Amino acid sequence: MIKLVFVFSSLLALNTVGIPSENTDRIKTSIDEDENPYLDVGSIEVYEIEEDVDLGFNTKDYLPENFNPLKGKGDLDWSTIEIYKIEEDVDLGFNTKDYLPENFNPLKGKGDVEWGAIKLAEIEEEVEIGFDTKKYLPVNFSPYKGVS
Repeated sequence: MIKLVFVFSSLLALNTVGIPSENTDRIKTSIDEDENPYLDVGSIEVYEIEEDVDLGFNTKDYLPENFNPLKGKGDLDWSTIEIYKIEEDVDLGFNTKDYLPENFNPLKGKGDVEWGAIKLAEIEEEVEIGFDTKKYLPVNFSPYKGVS
């Protein structure tokens, strides 16, 4: 392990010796024939390489004839699928009725709430944001304009 680190650090030291100390930012971004840059970005050609992966066997030998992995994609009709709800009994290890009042009904009064009779109260809080917002809003600005 020590020899490997020494070899790597030696190679790194040899590679850094060739870097000039005056200007290391010599990348040319536009074509200018008067200068001799180390790297002309416009001259770089990028190739996308697609590599075939060799699995060691032919996958077609293990698939049905005329196999199409995309066949039927999007053909599923969700309205024809039946969903079954499976109710499971949970055993808590004790009888819950022993801890509830006599004649307890958890659904009693479920539909008795008159939602129209409930009045909502909006609590307005003043928020301090640390600067005067009027300097940044148009003249005669009203956030309540159009609200009835």
